[in-house]
Amino acid sequence: MSIRAKILAAAAAALAITILAGCVNTAPVVHPEITPGPTRRPELNTPLPEDTDTVTPAPTDDAAYDANGVLISGAEHYTRYLTFRNIIVYEEDSDTFLDGMVSNSYCYPITCAIDVVYRDGDKEIARSRLQTRDGNYLLVLEPGETVVLARILTDMTLTDRDFTFEYDLSTGIYPVTSKARE
Repeated sequence: MSIRAKILAAAAAALAITILAGCVNTAPVVHPEITPGPTRRPELNTPLPEDTDTVTPAPTDDAAYDANGVLISGAEHYTRYLTFRNIIVYEEDSDTFLDGMVSNSYCYPITCAIDVVYRDGDKEIARSRLQTRDGNYLLVLEPGETVVLARILTDMTLTDRDFTFEYDLSTGIYPVTSKARE
């Protein structure tokens, strides 16, 4: 067999495979005589909640309960709705900075002032007030996430030290309701 005949035979075989491959249909097909009909979803019987020994008191005085119906327990009550996330402490040009997010899960903005505090035992070694991107130290934390930052003035390295967040109770921690916004 000559080279030309081999090339023609290979081309014919490739053409036949291409034609046969084009005839294959992989799309799903419903055959009513073979395919079963849809099954009925089972009904779920959800049991009713049972009475428990712990009873949440019904709000009797609007001033004693927050908007979620939780009894206001003290000056730090609204801190339960604030969560700190993605906190990073870093040094840049011999300054120490803290960046992070405060998540507010309450239905209204919460106003407060928060300090980041570094201690060595009982001795305070550094303190700085958190601020928002617009430079406000009195934080108005809208529902959702708010970016906060701080520049910590110190001459020591703090990136490997533990810190705490402390709320300034003299400023107060309270929600900004729609009535107070107007």
